[in-house]
Amino acid sequence: MTAETLIKNAEGLRELVRDSAHEAERLGHYTTEVHQAFLDAGLYHMLTPRKYGGHEVDLKTFAKVLIEIGRGDPGTAWCLSLGHGNTQSTVATWSAQTQDEIFNNERGYFRASHSLNPAGSAQRVEGGWLINARSRYNSGVPYATHATVAVQVVEEGQAPDPDAPVSPLTQLQVLIPEGQFTIQDDWGGDAVLGMRASGSNTVVVDNVVVPEHYGVFLGADFATSPGVQLHGNPMYLGSPGVFPLLEVVLPVIGAARAALDEYEHLARTKKAATLGGGSRLEDPFYQRDYGLATMKADSAEAIVMHILGTYADFCRDVVDGVRPFSFETETALASTLLQAAELAGETVDILWRSAGSSAAARGQRMQRYLRDVSMFRTHYAAQLNSNARMFGAMLLGASAMPF
Repeated sequence: MTAETLIKNAEGLRELVRDSAHEAERLGHYTTEVHQAFLDAGLYHMLTPRKYGGHEVDLKTFAKVLIEIGRGDPGTAWCLSLGHGNTQSTVATWSAQTQDEIFNNERGYFRASHSLNPAGSAQRVEGGWLINARSRYNSGVPYATHATVAVQVVEEGQAPDPDAPVSPLTQLQVLIPEGQFTIQDDWGGDAVLGMRASGSNTVVVDNVVVPEHYGVFLGADFATSPGVQLHGNPMYLGSPGVFPLLEVVLPVIGAARAALDEYEHLARTKKAATLGGGSRLEDPFYQRDYGLATMKADSAEAIVMHILGTYADFCRDVVDGVRPFSFETETALASTLLQAAELAGETVDILWRSAGSSAAARGQRMQRYLRDVSMFRTHYAAQLNSNARMFGAMLLGASAMPF
């Protein structure tokens, strides 16, 4: 399936996703009908290597598809982005043996949530790792074939050390196959403010033994990766700064596009809130807000596409030995991605303010988009100001972590 076909398929699913959004919020994840539609449209195989029957499309194609799904519903896009998107990091990080096993499963596709929050313990036993974990915020876990949890390695009879340094590099990342974890009913409905359809449930793993090769420690050397060695594609380098952030930025770009669609609908169907009324379509203030919001949304998407082109060149150069891997380059690219998300959020802010009080009612699309963007802004990876400080410190040659 070509990149053009995948993008066209996503465009064709927009109204189904949009019409299903209310039910997806209630469920905490998108519906089985949407799930099957995504599967039929090839969206669960976008980043899957060709070796395993996937499409192995580039990240620009992935981004265009996810923005289009987010235009239907940002929460649904988040669920898809992090559920399927973790294919990229899994391929980059786990061994060929593991990949051969996890991509050949009964569902016919691979999908895994991955929460980096320290969640429990791993103990070496006969046959592999004994895992006990309670892992929160496993976005995309509904319809998943695996859940990936971060745990601390302990000796027999020990509990995780609460004072141990907390870092993805010190935690064992473990793939847990479907059927060996339970999904808690703690997402969706009124449980959270926004991104209610993202499927960010808690996963519980209770005394489960997985093969030793299902657990890996994340590295800090990105000259190459298991994914590059196995598949020959620099996209699978697996560097930590850009792609994980991209997964959560894309639904927000989609939210901006969705808000523009809804605002245009309101402008064509509602009267202006002035004496005598009149069409909003002819009101210069509505025209100004729509124009300004469109400029910001277009800029946000353009930034994403530019960054992904630059990132592809960077990964290829690293793999080819043209230049070494650089965390400074990663930080610069990620910082600019965050600026794209900021512009997308500002798009929704502008449109929300002048959409009218009726747009704030329960079940209205505009208030959903505002809630979804607000939820994104609470994510640890979305903290624009703290990231800007670290980026500035790096540029000035100062300490990035002074405290």
